Amino acid sequence: MPEDVHPLLAEGRLLVMPGVYDALSAKLAKRAGFGGAVLTGYGVAASLLGEPDFGLLTQTEIVDTARRIRAAVPDLGLVVDGDTGHGGPLNVQRLVRELVAMRATGVILEDQRWPKRCGHMRDKDVTDADEHAAKIRAAVDARGDAHLFITGRTDALATHGIEEALRRAKLYKDAGADVLFVEGPRTADELKRIGAELEGPLALNLIEGGSTPVVSLEQAAGFGYFSVGFVLSGLYASAAALDRTYRQMRASGSTDGIDMLRFDDFNEVVGLEQRYEEDGRYKA
Repeated sequence: MPEDVHPLLAEGRLLVMPGVYDALSAKLAKRAGFGGAVLTGYGVAASLLGEPDFGLLTQTEIVDTARRIRAAVPDLGLVVDGDTGHGGPLNVQRLVRELVAMRATGVILEDQRWPKRCGHMRDKDVTDADEHAAKIRAAVDARGDAHLFITGRTDALATHGIEEALRRAKLYKDAGADVLFVEGPRTADELKRIGAELEGPLALNLIEGGSTPVVSLEQAAGFGYFSVGFVLSGLYASAAALDRTYRQMRASGSTDGIDMLRFDDFNEVVGLEQRYEEDGRYKA
C-alpha cells in the first residue's frame, strides 16, 4: 500500500473526488493520482464568468467546459454537475446525450427551482418532487446502455427538513438514480441518519466553511457514504494563492518567497515536451 494514500482509499472502501473547473485543474488532479473528478458548476461559474453559483451558468457553458477537459485529460473520469438539467425533461435528455457522446463518467441532477443556488447558500427553493423524478427517468432513458451514472440530488433538507429530503431521495432512487446525494447535512447526526435510512450508494460533499461539518474519511465511511467530494477545495486554494501572489506583486514589485511552480515545472504539467516531439514529426 503506498505510504501517501489514505488506507480507506487504498483498500477501495471509499472514493475521494476532487473538484475541477477547467482543463488545467483537471490535469493537476490527474497528476496527483486521482482517477476521477467532479466538474463543479460553482467552480465553472467562478472561473469562467467571475460570478457566484447563482443560476447564471448555462448548459452550453458547462458542456463546453466538460468537453475541453475530456479532450485534455481523456483518462480522467469526469462527473459533471448538471445543476437542474437547465430546463425540463427534454433539456435533461439533451444534456445527458452530450455527456454520453463525450464519454463522461456521470452527471449530477438536483431538484432546486431555477434560478438555482449553491447548495450551501440561503434562499433556495425546490421543485415538486415528482417533477424531478420525471427528470431522473428522462435521464435514464437518454443514457440508454451507456456507462454514465446518474446522481439524484435533493436540496430539500434546507427548505423542508430531513424527513422530506429522505422521502425525495427514495423517490429519485425509484426513478432510476444510481447514486443518491442529500445536499447540506448540518450535523453529524443528520449525516448518520441519511446513511442509515437510505439505500446507497451515497455521495457526500465537504465544503470548507459550508453548512456540512467536515468529518473525517473514517467517519464518512462509518456513516455509510461511498464517495466524498472535496469539490471546492482546489478552487479555494487556487484563489488564495492568486490573491497572495498579486497582493505581494502590488506591494513589493517582487515575487520573492512566493511558493509557485517555475517555468520548466509548469511546462511539464501542461506537456510541452510532448508537443515539441509531435511538432518535430512534421519538420521538413
